[in-house]
Amino acid sequence: MRLSLFILSNLDAILKEWEDFAGTLAPLEDAGRIELRDHATEVLKVIATDLATPQEESESIAKSKGLAPVAGTDTAAEVHAAARMASGLNSDQVMAEFRALRSSVLRLWTRDTAVSTADEIDDMVRFNEAIDQAQSESMARYTKLLRDAQSLFLAILGHDVRSPLGAVSMGAQVLLQDQTLPAKVLKVGLRIFNSTKRVDEIVRDLLDFSTSHLGDGIPIDPYTVDLAEICQNVVEEARTFHPDRNIELVSEGNLVGTWDGPRLAQAFANLISNAVQHGNRESTILVAIDGCQSNVLFEVSNDADVIPQAKLRTLFDPVKSFAIRPPGERTRSRVQNLGLGLYVVKEIVKAHNGEISVCSTKETGVKFSVSLPRLTPQRRNGDD
Repeated sequence: MRLSLFILSNLDAILKEWEDFAGTLAPLEDAGRIELRDHATEVLKVIATDLATPQEESESIAKSKGLAPVAGTDTAAEVHAAARMASGLNSDQVMAEFRALRSSVLRLWTRDTAVSTADEIDDMVRFNEAIDQAQSESMARYTKLLRDAQSLFLAILGHDVRSPLGAVSMGAQVLLQDQTLPAKVLKVGLRIFNSTKRVDEIVRDLLDFSTSHLGDGIPIDPYTVDLAEICQNVVEEARTFHPDRNIELVSEGNLVGTWDGPRLAQAFANLISNAVQHGNRESTILVAIDGCQSNVLFEVSNDADVIPQAKLRTLFDPVKSFAIRPPGERTRSRVQNLGLGLYVVKEIVKAHNGEISVCSTKETGVKFSVSLPRLTPQRRNGDD
């Protein structure tokens, strides 16, 4: 019996094995039959229909890699992933369901049919391809839902932290304005104020990180600005916060244009802060900005340890960059920062249709380069 016909003729037996396995997964131990079966019926019918449909070799290869054409509507596998997440299953458990489904169907079919013909062998190959495609669709949806949920959580967290942080900052400013207080109290007030400013920068990066994942990147509001003035202000602020570091600025060319000034100031500040944190303390941090005819080039160079090539590939992705660090370094990173600064820089540059790159050698140190086109994209609001 051909596999597509066997599946449709033995749905109950296959689904019973699906139920038995799903019931062993912790969140579904007390679930009813309907919840256990979920969208398994639809998944099997889709696979049976696919098996009965002629296909080219290129289509077969694409499905085996999980690269079948994207459906216009949610597939049964995608809906299944969303339902299983709502039921409390993790990604490993969802993958296990598909492995169990693969095993059940092939075991029951080969028990009923002596697989020997070329068509039957082709059915087996195509069935595995279809399961692979369903797994890919299901995991892609599960990952997206999980990422969106995490981003929403971070956005809410960042938003809620700002209110008490603002109260602390205001209290510190009140202390600093009262010159009748002892010098020791004023010094503590200054430390509190500087700390709240640093925490506010971290929260801002956190909000930008979560917003860019939930929507279409970081929103920008371009208008006519002078990047020379913006750079000067950013460098002066960095010198104030790090008086022990030597930060030089070289500014050349026409730097007046249409960009989102505050966002680029944020990007420039993040790159300088990164150089301060990771560069050798005795070395000079060189900040250079050059206005050419078609674009503006902003660079931050400093003497630092060579960054391994594997780390360079994930430098602008805080999640991947964190994942490849040794456990001891991960613990220290939690204390130092969230590692979101470079990610935010990349997203700001991307919103301006620009490009960012980094090179690291023993001879030249570490250099971040940002190229910003003068033809700036239209305003992008967070609601777009």
